[in-house]
Amino acid sequence: MGENVTQRRLADYIGMTIRRLRMEREYTLQALADESGISKSYLGDIEKGRKNPTTDVVEAVASALGVPARRLLYHAALDEEDPFRESEQLVLEADTEEQIEVRELSHLAHRLRPVDRRLLLELARRLAR
Repeated sequence: MGENVTQRRLADYIGMTIRRLRMEREYTLQALADESGISKSYLGDIEKGRKNPTTDVVEAVASALGVPARRLLYHAALDEEDPFRESEQLVLEADTEEQIEVRELSHLAHRLRPVDRRLLLELARRLAR
């Protein structure tokens, strides 16, 4: 065991997973901070593996990203370099098209002015009848 192998901590994987999910959703760090209620600087430190997020923080960030907290942790716990990992392990629960669309609607609604958001809500109520 003379090899110099650096071990990554779970916090590193949590940070990388949060960053990957944030980038997939095209969120800026500030947008994720606004959605989650967690400061931008703290989120940046989490993404870089400098901070260990509490379960409350993980839940808030996961909610803002539209994924269950357990799924975020599950993906973070998988070492991408693990030769025994099976590719199907990455899919804990696939998002349905409806879930993706609802998440996108929620994301877009947050970016609207309040008056426009109310108009969108009224339109959605009419369409749902």
